[in-house]
Amino acid sequence: MKRLFGILVLAVSALAQVQYATWDGTRQKVDERLLKAFTEATGIQVAYNLVPWGTYWQKASAMIAGGSTFDVMWMNLDNFPFYASQGVLSPIALSPEAKGRLPQGALKLYTVKDQVLGVPLGPQVVTVYINRKLFQERGVPIPKSSWTFEEMREAAKKLTFTRPDGKKVWGINAMDLQVDTEYGMAFYYSNGGTGLIKKVGDRYEANLDQVFYDTAKKLLDLIYVDKVSPGPQESTLQGYQLFQAGQMGIYVLGSWMTEVWKASPGLDWAFAPLPEMKKGLAPKGVYSVHALVVPSGSKNREAAYKLAEWYATSPQANRILAGAGLLPTLAEAYRSTYLQALPGRNAEVVFAQLPNMVVRHADVRNLSNLPEVLDALGSAMNLAWTGNLSLEKAIEKARADMNALLRNAKPLW
Repeated sequence: MKRLFGILVLAVSALAQVQYATWDGTRQKVDERLLKAFTEATGIQVAYNLVPWGTYWQKASAMIAGGSTFDVMWMNLDNFPFYASQGVLSPIALSPEAKGRLPQGALKLYTVKDQVLGVPLGPQVVTVYINRKLFQERGVPIPKSSWTFEEMREAAKKLTFTRPDGKKVWGINAMDLQVDTEYGMAFYYSNGGTGLIKKVGDRYEANLDQVFYDTAKKLLDLIYVDKVSPGPQESTLQGYQLFQAGQMGIYVLGSWMTEVWKASPGLDWAFAPLPEMKKGLAPKGVYSVHALVVPSGSKNREAAYKLAEWYATSPQANRILAGAGLLPTLAEAYRSTYLQALPGRNAEVVFAQLPNMVVRHADVRNLSNLPEVLDALGSAMNLAWTGNLSLEKAIEKARADMNALLRNAKPLW
């Protein structure tokens, strides 16, 4: 009888365990701390599931289609419209206090017909990092509050050299800055860009205008003209690995990379401001608004709702994130904690840029085939970034491929 009772307890515990899924392995240690703290605060057990980006969406779609799914999942804005339109996300009944604390602009992006389908997480901000040791070694002024794109380009030139032992040091990671991607679009918006898709009457079309071309050329030239960034065949290491190894002076990616740099305690890194692209225009970077969603197939919905709300709005969760040097959902409220976690790293520029940040494609997020349109754009532009097509031809192909798809685009809600 005792053995049977033990089996029943185990079965109930397994059923009550909330399955949490994410693709972001850079913050695994912090996530595990958060989930442990949630369990201690609520008594609700949580299982951490890290699924590589390459298979995350396939697994999510398959599990939802099959009726078996994770209970709480990370979601991004590119994929959210599809899941929302299929009715496979459960509305989350946030407490009035939590709803009032969340950034309202971010919350609106995950609200459909007055139903909250996703609880926004901290802003994943496009950020510039520099290797101060390399800057000092090469006699390059360290930017603290502002610099121009030309100053950044000239710095990258000075930071590109070959050491006596034959190791190549590169100026910047331009291969990651394809103009239509999250990181490249920070330069596009800073250059006066207004959006890559525009509405014309009751239809949509590609908006790959002169600003798009000018921005793309500046970024692409870093690879093939200025030669301050490794091309597709010039390094076996990725940009972040080169930066970690002290073989890259400027690295542009997301604010979450602070977790990666912790693995290299000898790396003398700091934040730098986004560069001014055009005189008189303040840099206007990009941030990703990820969210926690609860699939309607969840077997533990009530516990899942509690986890999503706690993770985004509780003081404890926000303190843990900010204390780890990651931007929490309530970023401004925990500014001092964040800055204290990153002393001497010039982290003030991150907050200085937050008010001027934009969410890319925010005005067309509910288009029925937006992911396919963006895939077509990315595939065409990648031909230029890999040196397989001229920039002009790549943009021409992107425009044609996008417009062919946009002819069938309809708002989902």
